[in-house]
Amino acid sequence: MTVIWNEKKLEFEIFPWSQNFETGLDDIDNQHRMLVDIVNRLASQFSSINSDVNSATILDELEDYAKYHFEYEENVWKKHFGQSKDTKNHHDAHQTFFHKIRKLRQTTERHEAVLANLFNFITRWLVFHILESDRRLALTIQAMDDGMDLYAAKTYADMQLNGSASVLVSALLEIYGKLSANTIQLIREKTARKQAEDELHQLQQDQLLKALDKQAVDHQKQLEFLAYSDSLTGLWNRNGLVRCIREMRDTIRSTDQVSIISLNLDNFKETNKQFGEDAGDHVLWVFSQRWLDVLPPGATVARISGDQFAALLPNGYQAESVLQVVQETCKHPVVFNDKTISIRFTAGVFLFSANEFKDGSDVDALLRFADQTLFNAKQEAKGSWLLMDANQKKAHQSRQRLLTEIREALKVKQFQLVYQPKVNLRTGSVLGVEALIRWKHPEKGLLSPAYFLSEIENHPLIVDIGRWVIEESLQQMHKWDQKGLNLTMSVNVAALHLQSPAFSDELQQSFDRFPEIDPSRFDLEILETATLGDLQSSVLVINECRSMGVTFSLDDFGTGYSSLAYLKQLPVQTIKIDKEFVSGADERRENISILEGIIALAEAFDKEVIAEGVETIEQGELLLELGCFHAQGYAMSPPLPPERLPQWLACWKPFLQWTLGHRK
Repeated sequence: MTVIWNEKKLEFEIFPWSQNFETGLDDIDNQHRMLVDIVNRLASQFSSINSDVNSATILDELEDYAKYHFEYEENVWKKHFGQSKDTKNHHDAHQTFFHKIRKLRQTTERHEAVLANLFNFITRWLVFHILESDRRLALTIQAMDDGMDLYAAKTYADMQLNGSASVLVSALLEIYGKLSANTIQLIREKTARKQAEDELHQLQQDQLLKALDKQAVDHQKQLEFLAYSDSLTGLWNRNGLVRCIREMRDTIRSTDQVSIISLNLDNFKETNKQFGEDAGDHVLWVFSQRWLDVLPPGATVARISGDQFAALLPNGYQAESVLQVVQETCKHPVVFNDKTISIRFTAGVFLFSANEFKDGSDVDALLRFADQTLFNAKQEAKGSWLLMDANQKKAHQSRQRLLTEIREALKVKQFQLVYQPKVNLRTGSVLGVEALIRWKHPEKGLLSPAYFLSEIENHPLIVDIGRWVIEESLQQMHKWDQKGLNLTMSVNVAALHLQSPAFSDELQQSFDRFPEIDPSRFDLEILETATLGDLQSSVLVINECRSMGVTFSLDDFGTGYSSLAYLKQLPVQTIKIDKEFVSGADERRENISILEGIIALAEAFDKEVIAEGVETIEQGELLLELGCFHAQGYAMSPPLPPERLPQWLACWKPFLQWTLGHRK
């Protein structure tokens, strides 16, 4: 779409452009300026003598350019976020804009009333959409460009738009709403049009800036309250509590035990329903004041959300005594409009050492532990409280130690790969190898992935491990290629790694470092659960990788959430039968039925099929009889160090029973 920028400075502007509206993305900002220019020309035309002549044309131009801008903007968001919830919400907001404009154009209301609604909607929509929605996504993209992952980038954007930014949006909405009202007044008083335009111009050039400056000064002292406090109770909000926890790091002694109490009022929804929301608000306020009255020195209490509160106690051993006193105060009912309302609560207490806290424990994690304890209390001790028991705390500490060890293992190269061949049972031809990770622990010896991978399945460390495996596998392929061993390589990819924002780009960069390796020789094995969170986004990533030539296999098939619709949508080339069904086929008829079903399903969907965990000659014979010719397992070879694979290749021959194609 070609649009000619209106270089002529309008005497009349309903929507003066300000640097506050800049998102940091040049193309988006230029298009926003164009939209604002069209709105200003539309307002100017409506206020002129010939408004009835050209206003429809300018409205058409507004809708036309908005359509172009929205499509361009949505493509930018899709490029960075895929088909995410944020992208869909943005699209829905754009459709709401068109729906409102067209509805206003079709209404039979009086002309002046329509114009009032039109300009009020357009100005407020533009202010909120640019300052809140577009800036939030733009800040996220800029943070991702600076190296943050999607979660961290969104968190950064949220922090940037909290507090003063939200106040600015409210201020501008109020100011531009007034400008819209002034515009309607101009239309009503066409005889005084020039005078009104001069007043509006003066408002733009002088009063607007003064109003913004004055509001900034007036709200300076209120920003902290708005950002960190709860307006109903006057307590800290969640942001305020997090800040208090962080500030406390420098004041507590290393020998102290600290506690976080997470507390929820019981049956509060019923209180609201029975007595009304005003009564509910009064209960929250009274409860917060009672809690404040019994807090020991140095403690902090916050209203996290709704009817949930949290307290930070520098002396963690005081938690139970504090809760006992709060419980005593709850025996006195709250009176509201001559109605008596009882209060009960359930709480979870997480106790942790100051040393652990000072060593850098994540504040959000501490709050999550307290929330989890609250959840357990609701199940086991509603109306009372629970402390996180020693086993839970010990498990958490053990996991933290393991995470530290894994980080160090990556750093000092304690991980290594072994390779298990995949073969054709009938012909003996080698289809390739699967790379399997091992940890050469300095104290515990060689550890299988079962020891550590499950602990980091949903931790960012799994992404670091995955990157290392891919790079190491390609390096080994390069070494084998130099020796004339051109093998296909299969690598397992975790769900969190596959769904990371830069997965396909990083994979392409890895291939760029090994240009002699054909990507079609590289197969990525994913679990069924890897795509359950967002199937569309996962399919998009898979297709991006397939466009490089990479193939995909569905690992451990049958143990997850298989369905015909799911398998039909997932663009994988190979189905891998889980070893559980193979190893049990000798003894259980139902496992044979499952094998038959999986093999038939693969054939129906034109997928290759390979069986894992073949350990006996008889299992190989059964698979051949069922029509599965490809397999891997200890019957052929255990996972081998890379230096032993050439010797195995030289000696490998299939069992005679397999080549004859019958079972004894």
